[in-house]
Amino acid sequence: MAKQTENNVGIYLRLSKEDMLEGESLSIENQKMILTKFVHDKGWNLVSEYVDT
Repeated sequence: MAKQTENNVGIYLRLSKEDMLEGESLSIENQKMILTKFVHDKGWNLVSEYVDT
């Protein structure tokens, strides 16, 4: 039987230059929602978030 690997991952959220003109928009929130769902769907463990604004 194959050993199951546990994957610990971090997500990287970045605000675009266009969004910076308007302040923090829903862009960061949307990225977080999409990436968190992706990580969950893969069965990975989300252990860190990195935000570049």
